[in-house]
Amino acid sequence: MDGSLFVLLLLSGLFWSSSALSRPYHYINTAMSWPEAQSYCRERFTDLATVDSMDDVNRLVNIVDAGYSGSVWIGLKWGTQNRWSWSNGENTTSQYYNWDSGQPSGDGYCATTYGGVWHDGSCDWNTYFLCYGNSGYILVQSTKAWSDAQSYCRQHYTDLATIHNSSENNQINNILLSGHYVWIGLFKDSWQWSDQWNLTFRHWVQVHSSMSSGTANCAGMSRSNSGRWSQYSCDVKQPFICYGDDKRKQIVRLKVTCKGKCALNDPSLQTAILNEINEKLKNMMLESDSKISWRKGKDGEVFHQENNHMVNLDNKCNRHL
Repeated sequence: MDGSLFVLLLLSGLFWSSSALSRPYHYINTAMSWPEAQSYCRERFTDLATVDSMDDVNRLVNIVDAGYSGSVWIGLKWGTQNRWSWSNGENTTSQYYNWDSGQPSGDGYCATTYGGVWHDGSCDWNTYFLCYGNSGYILVQSTKAWSDAQSYCRQHYTDLATIHNSSENNQINNILLSGHYVWIGLFKDSWQWSDQWNLTFRHWVQVHSSMSSGTANCAGMSRSNSGRWSQYSCDVKQPFICYGDDKRKQIVRLKVTCKGKCALNDPSLQTAILNEINEKLKNMMLESDSKISWRKGKDGEVFHQENNHMVNLDNKCNRHL
């Protein structure tokens, strides 16, 4: 490329965004402790993976290397406060409760309904349970532990029942069988997301085991067993999953001036410009694995001509692109 063409790079800043509705996930196949993985994700992306639904769980399972059968870190860590939460992860800041007198009594971490009022109990109990789906509430007359009941509801319907108000509670009471405790979707939770996300979707192997901290204060997801979660010591080194767009991506605006006639949307000329930029980056000792490419406009073109003209004293016209 001759000296008649020069390139001015103007950094327009980092371009990245995250959406709780469609988080981009990234599997990092490097073994790190949970704090190391958190730092890595926050530096390069947004944070360790936050999960809101079974759709998210399935996405995580699918991006882990097929040949890997161990666990991977996600962004869940033991918190400092206990709260009763719904299985489907709904926000519980303005929550309806209908505990019986003296309840919750501390007998367990999962909730049943009996005669229209709620009781806490051991999550290992085997009893009937209540799901919900498109057709409303469904009483399943098969005895299961809370976690197994949750899996059944998620597989066949939507989730274990969530109850928002007294009207829904009365509706449920009309389909319950007298003399039976029935699981609902309420459980006691002490975990929090690394990014402080407040929804409480959980996918534990066993709910009751997730209520004891000890030294196992960080959560990992297994690629097998439907992507269920277990507790691990935060010092364990294993791969992990981040979410968010890559912060290292940058949109760079180019302003090109040329003397004479320049076909700047000629692919061969654009390739030559990229090659020159790459050489400049190497000379500046920037990362050798940096990848750059053109960003096309809606019309499919990279460069667009400016409308202003500048007239030199020698009456020659320079057109700025």
